[in-house]
Amino acid sequence: MKLVLKIFQVCIVILLLLGCQNGGFAKAIATPLATDSLIVLHFQTNDSLVYSREDFDTILSNHPEFLFEETFDPTLSYHLQRDMEFSSEAGHDNYCMLYSYFLMQVNGEQKYATQRKTLFQLFSKINELFALIEQGGTYFGHQHKRLLAEVEYAIYLMPKDKSELRKTYAIDKQKQLYIQGLRQLVADETANNNGIEPQWKLSQIKRLNKVIDDINQLITDNFSLKRTQYFQSNYYGYY
Repeated sequence: MKLVLKIFQVCIVILLLLGCQNGGFAKAIATPLATDSLIVLHFQTNDSLVYSREDFDTILSNHPEFLFEETFDPTLSYHLQRDMEFSSEAGHDNYCMLYSYFLMQVNGEQKYATQRKTLFQLFSKINELFALIEQGGTYFGHQHKRLLAEVEYAIYLMPKDKSELRKTYAIDKQKQLYIQGLRQLVADETANNNGIEPQWKLSQIKRLNKVIDDINQLITDNFSLKRTQYFQSNYYGYY
C-alpha cells in the first residue's frame, strides 16, 4: 500500500510540474498527498522548487528575513544568511527564487503583475546581451534564476502611486545615451573578439543589436531606466 501511495505522489508531482503555466510569474501549489504534503513553487523561468511541508516550514523558521519586516536587497540578504543548504551555486539560485516568492507575497502577486513581467523581460534581456557578448557561460544560467529576486526587489522599491513619484521629467535623452552606450559596447567587443570569425562579426552585431532594440522598447520611464542601469552595473560591472 505504501508503495502505491508513493507512486501516486510522484505522479502527482510530475503532473504539477508539467502543468506549470508559463504566463504565471511564480505561484505556490500546496497539495496534500495521502499522509504527506508537498509545496510546489513554479517560476516564470520554467524552474520549479518542491518541498515537503516540514522542509518548507523549516526554511521559514531558519530565515526570518523572508518575512521582510526589514527588507534588504537580494545580494546582501543572501550574504547575511548562514544556511549551508544555500551555500552552493545551485543553493544560491534557490535562495533567490525563494526570496522572490516570499517578497511577492508582500508586494502583491496580481497587483503588480504587469510591472513584474516587464522588469523580468528587461533584466532577462540584459543577461542575454552579456551572455551573447561572452559567448555563453554558467554565470548567465545562474543569473537567469537569480534575477527573479532583483525583479521582486525592484517592485518593492517602485513608487506605488503618483504621490511617490519624485522624477517625472522626460528621459528620452538619458535613455538614448544609455542605448547608444550599449550599441557602442557591442561594436567594440565584437570588433576586438578574436574568437569570432571575421565573416560572422556583422551577423553577431545584428543579433546583439536586436536584443538592444528589445531593451529600448521595454524601458518606458525613469524607474525602469534606473533599475536596468543598476542591474547592469551590479552584475555585469566587469564591462
